[in-house]
Amino acid sequence: MFKIGALLLGVVLCTGCAAAAPPAGPASSSPASSSPATAVPAGPAPSSPASSHPASAAAFTLVAHRGGALVHPESSAEAFEAVGKTAYPIETDLRQLRDGTLVPLHDDAAERTMSGLSGPPAGISEEQWAAARIRHPLGGAEGTPTTWEAMLDLYGGRNILVPELKDPAIDPAAFAETILQRGIQDKVVVQTFSFPAAQALARSGLQVLYLLRDGEEPDPASISSSGIGHVGPHKSISPGYLGRLKDSGLTVWPYTVNDAATAARLREEGADGVFTDTPWELAKQLGL
Repeated sequence: MFKIGALLLGVVLCTGCAAAAPPAGPASSSPASSSPATAVPAGPAPSSPASSHPASAAAFTLVAHRGGALVHPESSAEAFEAVGKTAYPIETDLRQLRDGTLVPLHDDAAERTMSGLSGPPAGISEEQWAAARIRHPLGGAEGTPTTWEAMLDLYGGRNILVPELKDPAIDPAAFAETILQRGIQDKVVVQTFSFPAAQALARSGLQVLYLLRDGEEPDPASISSSGIGHVGPHKSISPGYLGRLKDSGLTVWPYTVNDAATAARLREEGADGVFTDTPWELAKQLGL
């Protein structure tokens, strides 16, 4: 398992949500309907406060959630192009079209963000996808749909890419191969809410960010010992648990933070960065 912290050094660098079930843990408030995955055992009470792990301004990472979804058309080619000109990691959710093509799409249906398309991506052809458009959050010009393959061609090895395997039909092993074959695993951090999938991706040699739902606090040592180097907790994470994650050597990027007060608090408590829909504005507000 590679550690991205050493690679990013002083560079200022979101989650998404996922359908896969989280592991059981103490103080979990995940929906009762979620089916349990392989559990990460509960850990001991925190031995040191989170404030013992302050994140420096130079190291605080702003991950451009869905390409900056409050600034540009969500997960569009234009959004990724704008982020690609910065040092912010490019975050996106991935789902499969009818022919298996991976595309950036958060929802399990297209109509919330797209015009000219509706229904689940599994029923959409690549031609239909390319002909559609993505609505602008502020009513501006619509954006252009793209594909994961196109993102790899444009940004792979150049920018930090933070894909989330949103679609449970995506095979983690096959996905890992697309990264390993290009030799860009030091520039990709793969996200998932599924602990078994996170373990499998880490075993394959990828950098992995394990996502946690609000209230979940699985044992940090069990996460890090699985080869997972990053954790994406909900922004309401407690200072004590954040400190335990840092004590286990994990990089912590809470999601999804769009206000400076919350970002500043999390940075003070030791977070290494945050997922945000507005990285440019948040960087300005935080003085980064």
